[in-house]
Amino acid sequence: MKFSVLGSLEVFDGETAVTPTSPKLRHVLAALILHANRPVRPESLIEEIWLQAPPASAATTLQTYIYRLRKIFAARQRAGSPEILVTINSSYLVRAQADQLDLAMFEQFSRQGQAALRSGKPEEASSFLGEALSLWRGHMLEGVTVGPLLEAHLVRFEEARLRAYELRMEAGLQLGRHHELIAELKALTTEHPLHEGFPAQLMLALYRSGRRLEALEVYRSLRQRLVSELGVEPSGELARLHRAVLGGDQSLNLPGGKRARIQVQGSPAQLPAAKPGFTGRRDASAQLEALLCASGGAGRRGDAKPRLASLHGMPGVGKSALAIHTAQRLRSHFPDGQLYVDLREAGGRPGSPAEAVAGFLRAAGTRPPQRLEARCELFRQWSAHRRLLVVLDNVESAEQVLPLLPAGPECATILTSRSHLAGLGEVAALELALPSTHEAVQLLASLVGQERTEREPAQAERIVRLCGALPAALRAAAYRINAGHGTLRETAERLSDEGGRLDALTSPDVDLRESFALSYRRLGQNGRRMFDRLGSLPDGGFTRADLAAGDVDVDEALEQLVDSKLVERVFRIGADDSYEPVYRCHELVRLYMQERFFRTRARLGAGPIAGVAALAGACAFGPRDAIAQPGMPAHR
Repeated sequence: MKFSVLGSLEVFDGETAVTPTSPKLRHVLAALILHANRPVRPESLIEEIWLQAPPASAATTLQTYIYRLRKIFAARQRAGSPEILVTINSSYLVRAQADQLDLAMFEQFSRQGQAALRSGKPEEASSFLGEALSLWRGHMLEGVTVGPLLEAHLVRFEEARLRAYELRMEAGLQLGRHHELIAELKALTTEHPLHEGFPAQLMLALYRSGRRLEALEVYRSLRQRLVSELGVEPSGELARLHRAVLGGDQSLNLPGGKRARIQVQGSPAQLPAAKPGFTGRRDASAQLEALLCASGGAGRRGDAKPRLASLHGMPGVGKSALAIHTAQRLRSHFPDGQLYVDLREAGGRPGSPAEAVAGFLRAAGTRPPQRLEARCELFRQWSAHRRLLVVLDNVESAEQVLPLLPAGPECATILTSRSHLAGLGEVAALELALPSTHEAVQLLASLVGQERTEREPAQAERIVRLCGALPAALRAAAYRINAGHGTLRETAERLSDEGGRLDALTSPDVDLRESFALSYRRLGQNGRRMFDRLGSLPDGGFTRADLAAGDVDVDEALEQLVDSKLVERVFRIGADDSYEPVYRCHELVRLYMQERFFRTRARLGAGPIAGVAALAGACAFGPRDAIAQPGMPAHR
């Protein structure tokens, strides 16, 4: 039996989840797990559940909850093993070993990381602290109502989590990884705007990366925020760092004046930090982990080839977030290193596989040869007897992938792409669908705070609906809310205006227009022409028969649009029980289509565009659990 509280409350018997669904039963279970191996008095549990107004039947009801929990545990206990939930001196106690509790493992890894950092072993510290933080799957006890007994624990462990982040950043700075830490430190600074530790580390990372003006801007923004919101100046330590950056103080450099990254020989660790607030995707993550790992290790012994798994799906659906989250969870299965590369350059250009494999070799402490063939051969030799995990993000073609695949039979590779890639041989391809409404609300809650969404549940669901449950859109909406640009209700009101919705769903990390435009630019000529014409359609679904051919090869255009995930093909059951293909697109893609259509019409004049069919129905669909409509089941 394993107990998990660093995210949603989960109890596992092997691979099977046995978490109770009753809210109060979950509440009691959470309190007992957080006090594992320590007795909890019934009076404390009653106060936790009913606060200051327990009903007369509270004691009896609590006994019923304990009885139900015992039944759950007893049904899955091995014969002869000690009871999990016991009564000791009129108190209740859950017995658990440290490796059964993600909370205990977090504390253990955090202590080991802190000790390693104090002992001058930053590489070891970074590894331990990374393991500790990878156990978190969102906000602690998401979905569980907490009272005074649990609230104190949540505050304490959230502080411990922030401390673990600070220490891992410190270890990374000591190792000279300042370039790699900047993006993660920016995210942490945004997520915790009044925390001074992360801005200080970000200033140092930027300064060591030769970006002194940006480092000074970090201080200016923080000072403005502290003065306007709290009426206080930054701490003396932060002010001294600011003066040192202003004066170019040499003491800010790495010891010995080294400003370049220190290479980690033979055991690279390039994975980016998991996105803040990652939640849900339990089934997809479990399926991906099962594909990449066998029991006890990476890859099945005796396999002739390393494992390769592909994640594909529409723009903004969360492919990269899931790949990185899963890779972080699997780090311990791949002790010889984790490699990562984003194969999309600035402006959406495909990245060079020659540069990517050279980066892998440099991370391994090896100088890359000049020719691509020699680089690939050296990488294959280096990886042949290692257990490596490789993450290839934003892949455009199989040609990018092939030079970057490790050779060892116990290696594994995750790649993300918008469409399924042919030409890679044996690959497990997973299409990532939109999250359900429930999962999408959970994601929003993890980003803006559970209290907000519980206070306005209807508005949270409304935002999810207006975002079409698209994770990237929800992150952009959450950014606006957290930045003080509106409450949930005000944000929902703004999003209800179709004309300004894409503008409202833009943040420093999310640009839906550019994301859709990138997929549009990858289409062939037929696909682009059809995409531009679909923007003239009203809401609904359409079939091939609805489309006027004109100068467009309709079948080829539809295949391009479906393959790019800008349009989805489902099947409608006809009156004679036959299946007819029906095409739809995501609500936000539809709005982008309309923008392109009206811009083109304005450019060419007010008259109709040649070849545009006046069709009944267009392409709008919502989250996966809302797709099926009467007469249109979502058969994929």
